[in-house]
Amino acid sequence: MKSTDRILAQRYARAFDALSQNALQAQEHFVALCAAEKALQQARRFMADPAVPSVQKTAFVEDLFQDDPAVKGFICVLLQAKRYYLLPACVQEAGALLDQRQGIVHAKVQTAFALTEEQKQRVQTALSRFSGLQAQAEYEVDPALLGGVRAQMGDVLIDGTLKRRFEKLREELTK
Repeated sequence: MKSTDRILAQRYARAFDALSQNALQAQEHFVALCAAEKALQQARRFMADPAVPSVQKTAFVEDLFQDDPAVKGFICVLLQAKRYYLLPACVQEAGALLDQRQGIVHAKVQTAFALTEEQKQRVQTALSRFSGLQAQAEYEVDPALLGGVRAQMGDVLIDGTLKRRFEKLREELTK
């Protein structure tokens, strides 16, 4: 995705998030938006067809989502701005904003071997303490790490692996 599209998706997602007055309403709106995206995947050809006038697409969306004015309005705005193609990115960005509202941070944790549930809980607790938010971790095994833990939370990388320690030692010795 181009960076300009990502920035646009973030702006649209912030506007969608602003429709919610509290975290509960934001959760409801987000669930409805996800359901709408899934429902519109069935009509992907129709929605992407440049031969179909935007008036028809807007009428289709208004009819399909008449019970949810927030979702209907949001998708119609994307259609009118000729940016409907941004809908999946907007959903992803809206999910990130919802997580932020709820104080949740996602982490990708890599280890050299599979962790036990107790070890996973300790890692998750440490990440929560580090970030100040409730960490939700996704675990992956990478034997090339040799040992230790590597965690990625957004733009922050915490690398406590043996592989990285050996690399740093090699750098120090070759200076």
